[in-house]
Amino acid sequence: MRSLRTVDMVASSREHLDIQAFEEVLACNIKDVIADFCLTDAEIIRFYADNQLHGNMDEMLASSAELFFKGETLSYGHVAHVRTGRDDHSCVVLDMEFVHDAVTVFFQLIFGDYYIGVKISRVLLDPAFQRSEFNLSSFARIVSSARLQPVPPRFQSPYCLADAARH
Repeated sequence: MRSLRTVDMVASSREHLDIQAFEEVLACNIKDVIADFCLTDAEIIRFYADNQLHGNMDEMLASSAELFFKGETLSYGHVAHVRTGRDDHSCVVLDMEFVHDAVTVFFQLIFGDYYIGVKISRVLLDPAFQRSEFNLSSFARIVSSARLQPVPPRFQSPYCLADAARH
């Protein structure tokens, strides 16, 4: 696998792609996983993150992901921490991995007091995958094809492909 520091390095010279669009595609495809994971009491999640109980966190995330994604496509990266900001606002940050076909994405799930975010850290492409073929549309197809069922309509964004081919 070769590393790409940011997704826009992959974009062709005539097309500028924005990392936020890739994050939105990933986020809309994992919303149901996040929703299932959030059924766990927030204090339990915070306790596991504070005490580095990675096995417990891995089990919770794996059980949420297995309902919606194939195999071990979406997994916990065994890194979790609690960030405390000003005004006593804090958030739990979990490192995650998405691996399917020729693409590996390392990202963070950020659970704040009033929001949940997705931040892509790194994208790796298989050497056989042509950099010129990697764009937002191909990324959306790859992420969508890793799902067991299509993204529910309530979770779709303009970047998510509802009728992407599955394999």
